[in-house]
Amino acid sequence: MVDKLRATVKRGLLCAIVLSVALVAYGVVLPTRAHALEITQRSLHINDVNPGATTQHTFSFSYATSQPVGSIVFEYCDSPLEDVPCVAPPGVNASGATLSNQVGENNYFLLSAQMNKLTLTRAPAILPTHNPSSYTFSGVVNPTGTPATFYVRITTFVDTGAAGPPLDFGSVANATTQAIYLSTQVPPILKFCVGITLGVDCTAADDNLIDLGDLSTTKAAFGSSQMLAATNAEFGLNVAMYGTTMTSGNNIIPALTNPTVSAPGNAQFGLNLRDNSDPNIGQDPTGVGISNPTARYNQANKYTFANGDTIATSPAATDTRKFTSSYIVNVPPSQAPGVYTATITYVCTASF
Repeated sequence: MVDKLRATVKRGLLCAIVLSVALVAYGVVLPTRAHALEITQRSLHINDVNPGATTQHTFSFSYATSQPVGSIVFEYCDSPLEDVPCVAPPGVNASGATLSNQVGENNYFLLSAQMNKLTLTRAPAILPTHNPSSYTFSGVVNPTGTPATFYVRITTFVDTGAAGPPLDFGSVANATTQAIYLSTQVPPILKFCVGITLGVDCTAADDNLIDLGDLSTTKAAFGSSQMLAATNAEFGLNVAMYGTTMTSGNNIIPALTNPTVSAPGNAQFGLNLRDNSDPNIGQDPTGVGISNPTARYNQANKYTFANGDTIATSPAATDTRKFTSSYIVNVPPSQAPGVYTATITYVCTASF
């Protein structure tokens, strides 16, 4: 009976021991993680978004904490999540970065610059405001890839060495992408045409023969033609004329070597580029361009002619300008009879 009782006691002790172990196991308490406050109004601006470009990264955000901040960490990762291990995006390199500007909460200096991690520090004496602050780093090498989305985790600490529990946390996202390059070319342009009459441009030019009719000793024979010029040449254009005075075989009507008024009964051949009243012929230059007649051919009611003369010019690129060449012929009573002709060629040269 005694032996049985002892056995019962032993079994009872054994049960108590097992129960005690079970109670200890259920009494374990797991630690909980302290969560940082969320940084707000956060952004990342990149000056040059080309993959692998060395450029400036500007971080802007508002602090959430009201405690003193002694350090900030900017960590380039492939994920924005705080609890996920940070893997550096391919190609990113911040090891040569410098802190080139800071606005708002300042007095920071660069504590360390690693491949994908930048740490700012300062004496944690001033409480941060909630106003936006920004920090610009120069010399950051962008991740490679086209496109390449990446994230930067921003964490603040009381400790000046970015240790201890975080105060604020937030992530920003950005991406590198290839630039779109636009290419075009403005070709050299010279617009020039000659005709008896012209439209507003060179799409319509009619005829090239002026019939002056019978020459008289009492009144001038006259006629006109037009020319139009425009160019985008940097140094403008020049219009020159080449030809001879009116001739009939060996007989000549001498050209006026200097600007001279029309004088019927005298041997005269000449032209100008103005609106004239004696005789009533011609038109002043028209159009928005800046080219104008040269001095010798810019005098109303005075006419002249010399082979190779520059008769109109522009000092720079010019829009369309239309000129009217007014021709006069006078002959003396002694002028030999015959059919008198002259051929004048106008040449426009642009200076690019």
